[in-house]
Amino acid sequence: MEALIHTLFESDFYRILDFKCRCTDCTTSKPEYANSFCISFIRKGNFLFNVFRNSFDSHTGRVLITKPGYEHTVTHVHEVPDECTIFEFTDTFYQHLLEHYKSSTLDFFGNPDVHSVMLKTEVDVEYLHHAALVACMKHRASRMELDTIVMDIVGSVTKSLSSIDEGKRIKDDLKRNHLSTIEKAKLYFVSHLADNISLKDIADHCCVSMFHFSRIFKTFTSYSPNKFLINLRLKNAEVLLQTTTLPVTQVCFSSGFHSLEHFSFAFNKKYGISPSKFRSKKTTGRKILT
Repeated sequence: MEALIHTLFESDFYRILDFKCRCTDCTTSKPEYANSFCISFIRKGNFLFNVFRNSFDSHTGRVLITKPGYEHTVTHVHEVPDECTIFEFTDTFYQHLLEHYKSSTLDFFGNPDVHSVMLKTEVDVEYLHHAALVACMKHRASRMELDTIVMDIVGSVTKSLSSIDEGKRIKDDLKRNHLSTIEKAKLYFVSHLADNISLKDIADHCCVSMFHFSRIFKTFTSYSPNKFLINLRLKNAEVLLQTTTLPVTQVCFSSGFHSLEHFSFAFNKKYGISPSKFRSKKTTGRKILT
């Protein structure tokens, strides 16, 4: 497969790669061999990841987890070039994962017939992926900060493996016509997190009607636009409460909430605790895997 692969960041136990497909005339690639354990977020485009007896429909809102040691092919099904963010881990780290989960009920790590899985991404994980990507692009994150984000991604993804949800299959014509709409919408949301966004703002940005946008956004993400945005804002608030000393009021407004009362209610509803108590319970040591 022809592709541009650029290393955005390299740590002691992982690399963050920017993958951009540049194939122009291939339908299905030649067999390729996976050498590392990888967690890949699909940012743009649509392709089928073919491995063993599975063909995973890969597009925005999906994350692909692949084990080392297996062949795969890729089938291109969309004219827009595929773009992915790949978190590639060292063999030592992967062995630690295997050791950690050897006595668990997770079938993924212990079953040699399971080579790869596709998961539907929850909003929290999409936020973490975007945070890591922005930090890499702007060269503004410390090694510890990025390591922490990556470990949160690993913890969230491996936790999801206990109840795999690939998400419902989206119709081909809907993907062909509106994958780019969803990609643009998600980028707009994370780029205007603190703004007072209206449904018309986001629909106009995506060049579709408000009614049509609401329908297709929920089809692709399982969330209404408002719920998706609120969850992004709550995840942003969670990170700020854990990693900064900003007053709760400032965390509230920095995360896009326009009322402290609304913020406290939404935060308590999701986390079962008030923002101030959540911060007071913050631990100085973080588990490697949750």
